[in-house]
Amino acid sequence: MSLLKCKSVESGYGKIPILHGVELRVEESEMVAVLGPNGAGKSTLMKTIAGILPLMKGQILFKEEDISPLKHHALASRGLGYVPQEKNVFADLTVAENLELGAFTIKNPKEAIETIYHRFPKLKERCKQKAGTLSGGERQLLAVGSALLLNPRLLILDEPTSGLSPQATETMINLISKIRDDGTAVIWVVEESPKEVLAHVDRVYLLESGLVRKEGSGEGFLEDEEEFERLFLGHNVS
Repeated sequence: MSLLKCKSVESGYGKIPILHGVELRVEESEMVAVLGPNGAGKSTLMKTIAGILPLMKGQILFKEEDISPLKHHALASRGLGYVPQEKNVFADLTVAENLELGAFTIKNPKEAIETIYHRFPKLKERCKQKAGTLSGGERQLLAVGSALLLNPRLLILDEPTSGLSPQATETMINLISKIRDDGTAVIWVVEESPKEVLAHVDRVYLLESGLVRKEGSGEGFLEDEEEFERLFLGHNVS
């Protein structure tokens, strides 16, 4: 039984479809990467799974439940976490206030926040600092920490290393790998540092023009040098 299953998913903006029958699955405690060129529909797919964009056609199953009609807040309470690429923290609030807001619906919010502080000591150090003044890596850490407050079974991450320094990227990759190792399944939209990320993932989906063009292992994608160069280096391969 798959944790998540997308069946012939069509979605987009307004009446214009961006996704055209996407099939995707995620197993328990698995890390799945979604690759593709700009405009392929990667973020559209993540927003659709997370209940931010409406489903036009198809079905999305999470823990065998049809979640297609549900909105984002309902999915979060069911164990599906989502961290968008941008605007994923409240810049004018402190780190502590961001976490308090994220824990608003939890029975024991202080305990949950302390668990996040224990897991990510850097957030404890920065607890009184406004999120907008954090470094890029620290903001991403706060966004991920906020999503983990509800102890999700599946965590969706849209380009979590975008714009980060090499050191912060390495830290984030190790952190997300540890989240997977601790039992939380992960969907990771990858655009930057693909070689480093794909070395850690279980499976990969290549999305192009709103369609899944290829599915395989991270190792398999890394070994296909021509495909890798076409996707990430912009080389046209004849």
